[in-house]
Amino acid sequence: MKIEFADLVLLNDELKKLNSRYHIDYKNETTACIESPGECCLTQDMKEQTMMCIQEYYRGKNARVIFSEDFLYFYLEDDDTDPDNEVIKK
Repeated sequence: MKIEFADLVLLNDELKKLNSRYHIDYKNETTACIESPGECCLTQDMKEQTMMCIQEYYRGKNARVIFSEDFLYFYLEDDDTDPDNEVIKK
């Protein structure tokens, strides 16, 4: 699933409202890069809050976020679940 640059602009605005120091950059049409704050500001709570913000944003667009193991990148998949988290049969 494609990642639109305009979505990253809106998502960065949401992160700013949360006082998150994370920033999302466009890597290519299917991958976004997550820039973490300096190590002095990096906390597990901030990381989890950022992950939730990204997931909630794309959930509204019927997409599931897949993060890289090191949390430096993410990509999207179509979300084939309903609001109750049950698989929708096609």
